Amino acid sequence: MKDVEKASAREAEAVQVCLGRDDTSTLHPSDDDEGPSETHPFTPISPTHIHIKNDFERDNGSSRPNQRLPWIAARSCSCCWPKIGPFYRQGIMSIVTCLAALAIGMIHAYPAVALARWEEADFKFTTAQATWFASTPMVVAVVMAAVAGLVVERVGVRLSLAIGMLVLSLSWVMIGQTTHFTVLLIARIIQGIVASVYMVVITVYPVEVSEVRWRGIMMGLTEAMLMLGALLTYLGGLVLLPASLAYTFAAVLVPQLIFFFFLRESPLWLARQGREHDILDSLMCLRGREVDIKPELEYIKSSVYIERIHQPTAGEQLMLLRKPIYLKPLILCILILLFKELTGQYAAITYTVKMFQMVGSSLDPYWCAVVMGAARFFPCFVSWLLIERLPRRLLLSTCMTVAAASLATLGIFLWVWSDSDKGLPPHLGWVPIVCLSIFTLAFGIGVGPTSWTMVAELLPSQVRNVGAGILNSCFSLFLFLVGLTFPYSVEAIGVGGVFIAYSLCSLCGVIFIFFCLPETRGRSFTEIQTNFGSPTESSNVL
Repeated sequence: MKDVEKASAREAEAVQVCLGRDDTSTLHPSDDDEGPSETHPFTPISPTHIHIKNDFERDNGSSRPNQRLPWIAARSCSCCWPKIGPFYRQGIMSIVTCLAALAIGMIHAYPAVALARWEEADFKFTTAQATWFASTPMVVAVVMAAVAGLVVERVGVRLSLAIGMLVLSLSWVMIGQTTHFTVLLIARIIQGIVASVYMVVITVYPVEVSEVRWRGIMMGLTEAMLMLGALLTYLGGLVLLPASLAYTFAAVLVPQLIFFFFLRESPLWLARQGREHDILDSLMCLRGREVDIKPELEYIKSSVYIERIHQPTAGEQLMLLRKPIYLKPLILCILILLFKELTGQYAAITYTVKMFQMVGSSLDPYWCAVVMGAARFFPCFVSWLLIERLPRRLLLSTCMTVAAASLATLGIFLWVWSDSDKGLPPHLGWVPIVCLSIFTLAFGIGVGPTSWTMVAELLPSQVRNVGAGILNSCFSLFLFLVGLTFPYSVEAIGVGGVFIAYSLCSLCGVIFIFFCLPETRGRSFTEIQTNFGSPTESSNVL
């Protein structure tokens, strides 16, 4: 009983903060129609404690009248899942959001099985058509990256996910209806637009709703769901033709709207939109009834106020990028994503079946694709255990070294046997799947999740809007180039030569990590940014 009373007291205090009132102010719900109340300042969390007016009142130009306590919203929120702790609450919300990542994984992996099945059914495409079918979503994402961020900020995560899911289902129906290349290309363009919006959602939302101590795990959910989407696509390709697989995707996506209905917007986004009562509702669900959310409410309101005062416009952010303190971390983020993709992982996802057919393995290429998908998905759970226990640089460099070694082994093996007229002996058909499985295990444990976590931690908040657009455009460009060049590179230097090239790029990535990246584990965003602005920068920073 005492715990319930304490929780109710915390709710009352939280409501006061949400409404911009002092701790000493007395709440009279019955007096809400008596006219405007006195404006009570609050103290933002900053080095100088300057009393300022409530930021929401400031934007409206006048103080708000007394409002009745939002007891219905607060109590309905705080009582949902009463026995579930904050970690699981934030995890559930992140998983629901990362259903978008599941859809992106399906988009990326579909060409791996569809192109091979179409070729077996005599629906053959030219090399150029096949590469454009596989890479078109990435081309669209290069252009849409900046616009997608504005869309999500305008309409919110819930509406972005709901509309995107319906449009994406329509694109899968289009692919299932025909094999005409023009229609397929239009459908892939639509998928690229949706994927661009979804990338913003799965990058921003887990960071904004999670506490600092669980930030790495919540970011790891994104990578896990991406790979689960690829694994499900490979499993579907075992028994379904491309048209049936596309219809299945469309049917699976629509019921996800039910989950999106229960999704809570992030408190930071709600504060930026001026939705005061919804901030309390969201925090109650994300943190739980037993957690004192008053300090976090104060921090959110003060940070949004400071952002409105000091956050530069898009043009001003571009000017800020001329300063090393902002330009250095952005360049580091771009290089992290570049070396991540130069390992060739996107080619391994998009051309999985064709890849095993190219190497001449005696094993079923579709089952090999399933093994690859499993080896890429299940290590994500291992990464959750390691990412908050090991230094980011150590985990990333170690896993990238293992990936480079496995790619080099496979490349040299295939290079040697490419000179043989008899081809790859049947008793050695297991070598490609073992090498590629080791590569995907290393990528799933450390390279993929850790790369995205470090990018989210390194990007300065002052240029986050413009910087996120630049990063998403660069990331999409890297994916497009890897996917586009893989078939032509195989024709030019052979599949063994391509794997050797990916191995050398991975080794360059290890050198970059060791000499250029700062450590971000256990450090706040302010501490990370101060590292770049310090007059005595450490030697491991560009």
